[in-house]
Amino acid sequence: MVDKEFFSIKEVADMMELKPYILRYWEKEFSILRPKRNRVGRRYYTKKDIDIVRMIKNILYDQGYTIAGGKKKILQIIEGPEQLSLPLRSRNKFLRELKDELQKISNVLK
Repeated sequence: MVDKEFFSIKEVADMMELKPYILRYWEKEFSILRPKRNRVGRRYYTKKDIDIVRMIKNILYDQGYTIAGGKKKILQIIEGPEQLSLPLRSRNKFLRELKDELQKISNVLK
């Protein structure tokens, strides 16, 4: 990734091999994806936004989820497991496994 702070929708679309209209659609469907806008109203994506796009693309394209299923999957990732339902050891194991899985996804996407 280029060493920049902000990226245009075209740059992100090219980076992710997507069309800009896909990114605009995902903004409507996934509340987690909210790139900032400048005074003129143009979107500008941060590296965090690009990571979110990468995660959504992986869930939808690589893992085969539908939009509705992808929303649920992202909610599971964000909210994590029920804190009271898992003992501390299980929770730590789950978090390690989640971290490992996300690292694998990151490596595949690089």
